[in-house]
Amino acid sequence: MTALRKILIEEEPVFAAPVARAPATKLYVVTGNAPAETAPKAAGNTLVNIVLFFAAPFIGLAYIVALPFVGLAVLAMLAGRAIAKYEAVKVTGRVLKNVALTLAAPVLGLAYVVFFPFIGLAALAWMGGRAVVAARAR
Repeated sequence: MTALRKILIEEEPVFAAPVARAPATKLYVVTGNAPAETAPKAAGNTLVNIVLFFAAPFIGLAYIVALPFVGLAVLAMLAGRAIAKYEAVKVTGRVLKNVALTLAAPVLGLAYVVFFPFIGLAALAWMGGRAVVAARAR
């Protein structure tokens, strides 16, 4: 019993008029004729929970390790937005972007020449495999 309720109870007058109580409302329960269908439990649900239980500390550690870097990135983004209001900074940014793209172009071109034949072969094998599976399904 709280102190406020105790004070209110003690301050009640000795003689109180009887109060008629309103009749309680009637509750209706509607039941359907069809039995309720229960959803089947997923078989892998327990396995997923076990894996998440063991992975949770590592996920938390990843968040803890990433937090300073995310904070610095947000700080750099806010500073970049604030300093981008000046025209000299905009021009310098465009120049640095063009220089970086000029230096990266040969590396990207070499990567395209080296990796695209393998990517093309993988795409061809994937489409061929899908065609074989579709032909067997007929």
